[in-house]
Amino acid sequence: MGKKRGLSSSALIRAAILLFCLFFAVQWVSLHLQVTDLRAQSAELDKEISRKELANKELQESQSESDSDEAIAKIARDVLGYASPGEKVYIDSSKQ
Repeated sequence: MGKKRGLSSSALIRAAILLFCLFFAVQWVSLHLQVTDLRAQSAELDKEISRKELANKELQESQSESDSDEAIAKIARDVLGYASPGEKVYIDSSKQ
């Protein structure tokens, strides 16, 4: 009489291959989801970089404009209430 085994070696190999394939599939799906999330984050960060670069450019332009004589005169007139020599300033009391 031949010996009966619980599982043959070929069945164990098949089970091991099946488990390996299942593990690989789960890992692949997990990595795919991570890549998708990272791409979305990258797109958002690219948009934020563009917004920050635009704001930086506007600030640099504002800074360069503030050094001009006209900008200084506007600040002196609007903020400090100064006037140029010979200039008459009229204040509209209905807006106050």
